[in-house]
Amino acid sequence: MLHKQSSPWMAGAAVAVLAVAATIGGVFGGPPLGDHEAIVAECARNMRISGDWVVPWFLDIPFMRKPPLPYWLVAATSYVFPNDATTGMPVTGMVARLPSALAGLGTVLLLWRLGSAMFGWRVGRIAAVLSASSVMFLLFSPNATVEMILTFCCTWAALHFWMAVTKRRTAPRLLHLLLFYIALGAAMLAKGPAPMALLAVPLAVWWYTEKPLRLVAGGRARARYAPMAFVRGLKTQTIRAFTRMWVIPGLAVFALCFVPWMMAVASRHPHAWDLWNWQYVQRAEGNYLDTRDRGVLYYVPLVIGFAAPWLFLLPEALAGPWLKRYVRARRALLFCGTWAVVGIAIMSLEPFRKPYYILPSMPPLMLMMAVAAERFYTHCPANARRAWILWGAAAVALAAALLVGNWQAKLQAPDAATPIMLIALAATIALLLAGIAYIRGRGWLALGATAAITIAAFQSIWYVCGPVVADMNRVTALEQALKTAGAPPNANLLWADMRPDSRLAFYYGRRNGYMIQPAQVVTAMVDGKGKRGENRVAELALDRASELLSAPEPVYLILERGHYELMRMFVDIRAFVVATVPISKDRPSKDWLIISNVKSSITAEGRPLKTNRDTQ
Repeated sequence: MLHKQSSPWMAGAAVAVLAVAATIGGVFGGPPLGDHEAIVAECARNMRISGDWVVPWFLDIPFMRKPPLPYWLVAATSYVFPNDATTGMPVTGMVARLPSALAGLGTVLLLWRLGSAMFGWRVGRIAAVLSASSVMFLLFSPNATVEMILTFCCTWAALHFWMAVTKRRTAPRLLHLLLFYIALGAAMLAKGPAPMALLAVPLAVWWYTEKPLRLVAGGRARARYAPMAFVRGLKTQTIRAFTRMWVIPGLAVFALCFVPWMMAVASRHPHAWDLWNWQYVQRAEGNYLDTRDRGVLYYVPLVIGFAAPWLFLLPEALAGPWLKRYVRARRALLFCGTWAVVGIAIMSLEPFRKPYYILPSMPPLMLMMAVAAERFYTHCPANARRAWILWGAAAVALAAALLVGNWQAKLQAPDAATPIMLIALAATIALLLAGIAYIRGRGWLALGATAAITIAAFQSIWYVCGPVVADMNRVTALEQALKTAGAPPNANLLWADMRPDSRLAFYYGRRNGYMIQPAQVVTAMVDGKGKRGENRVAELALDRASELLSAPEPVYLILERGHYELMRMFVDIRAFVVATVPISKDRPSKDWLIISNVKSSITAEGRPLKTNRDTQ
């Protein structure tokens, strides 16, 4: 067994410090905001400047495709902190990231509470340690996008659902139900219908399959009664949903959290309904410009990566509901497993997949891994010889990972490769020492050390290497190219074939915008569907480019070189390539070109845009 632990108060304080360092520690520096982060920051900044907190604005157009909760939180936070020292405007990079970091910390604390309620106080603390030091929380807590806020809301709702289900007294159960529906509504206000797939449907599945699944887990003799139990339970559980879980009043509370905002926006911008239809319904159907086939197993390696460095606990965690050693925790484990597996399965069946879509399904996996971790770290290895063999295998695997990582770092981030590898080498040695501590019976020391080492390594790379490897060079190069081409700060600067990079406005004050308004794209995609809609968008782009370049007012269009070559075949007007921004050495067709109807004193390629008229 382990050596005597420190006092519960000291252990709790250490876990709290660890959680704060992991989640909030990254907001005070590191890489500049990414493109999606800067959209949130720009919308929040515009809320502060305009005073319009109903309709978010981005680059002088209403940006209501996503709900406003992240913009509200960032805008509200900006009142506490001074304006940006460079631009003098509200909302800095730190302010933009702070609500997400606080949501990350809140999610860790919720897992602490939920784990304690489900499995006991020790598992609750372990859940906090595991989640705070996981790659998922380290990556997305200091990230200004909505993902960690959505994860917090889903975890918050799940906690109150579990409390409502397990409370016997009416008053506490009703209070938890009220908070559950409010939390679920807040999740909708964070990212539209995503929490329906990631939480509401999994909870409904668990509600109807809990008893049958427990029969299946009880062995072959009991498993044969599972289908009958499911059929008989359909009516009973449906009645209990309306009488005990108060579904009808709850849905009213749930709707009141986000429907008033939708109605207020739609009253001012009627096309919002088409926009939401395109953004959510048609995206789910695959009728979306950025839809790519990534395979039904796309999320499996991501789950493994997000669970690092604790992924060795994942197999036992997933098997936990079916193992006899966890029979007393079976109900809670099935709750967590259904929440995680059903949510990930639904996202895997969607045609539109992004890595961060499954984040709200990771907290229940953290709880299940915490149960496995308690057993793993509470006992010394039963076979010391086998433990040393596994330690040696881990050392070899980590050494191989270092070699591959060094090769990739030199390819992807040569300027930061050396510090990245030095930090990784130091972390690897420290992790192997933590493994030795575990083999020698110091399990709790090994657990805490592994978490602290992972957090320290991530924060070191975040602060030291993040600014070097950040994908900001292309935006800086674009700003420099615009200056070289003589484009004034207030130039009519439009993106011809892609969504504007929001960092150009946030960091450099360039009021760039869309060449084709999003409302026009939505209308074309909704009316056309599939390839027909995409072709219609291309036609709109060519017509709009021709109109702008033939007008007397100066205009600057940004587009990829490959699309520029296509435009030369169809746009019958003289225009000039005034600047080039190299993007990829291997794919020159992805380079950005700036074309204008105003000839610069220095042009990027020294020739005008060649058109059909020129060739004739």
